[in-house]
Amino acid sequence: MQYDLTDMMMFFLIYGFDGFLLETIFRTITTRKIVISRGFLTNCFCPLYGLCGILMVQIFTLSEITINSRLAALITATIGSILTVTLLEYVTGRILDKLFNHKMWDYSHIQFNLHSYVCLDFSLIWGIIAIILANFIHPFIEIAVYAIPQATKLIVLYFASSLLIINASFNMRKMHHLNFIKL
Repeated sequence: MQYDLTDMMMFFLIYGFDGFLLETIFRTITTRKIVISRGFLTNCFCPLYGLCGILMVQIFTLSEITINSRLAALITATIGSILTVTLLEYVTGRILDKLFNHKMWDYSHIQFNLHSYVCLDFSLIWGIIAIILANFIHPFIEIAVYAIPQATKLIVLYFASSLLIINASFNMRKMHHLNFIKL
């Protein structure tokens, strides 16, 4: 399915929020203490998860329409999602570390990590998430987004984008004052 820019931005917001929520729950359970935010933005949103959600759905869609075998399409899409999301996580981690001189996440304590930005365990988890997202969650999200009137979507996007820009600006200033970045 081809989506217009408004729908893609809505998916970006939804998956950015859902990813943040899922990570918060996962970290809270694994550390046995309440974890609120580890990322650059502090308003319940992670842009990396939003982008990864869109990419996984697009990879699965492309695989389904280009590969005849359902099983081969599923395997190809899962491996493609793992590789794409892992590469994106690695590049994002490196850029954020170089730009802000601060590691947003660190997998150095986990075996089979690459420069502590990605690790095999979480790459495989991304594959499981990709299968669940593309086959079970996204169809419902797609229906919900299509049900929202265009004018309402635009209002939501303008409002959410404004909040994200304000939040990113605030956090950049805060990091500058903590000497994480030099402006």
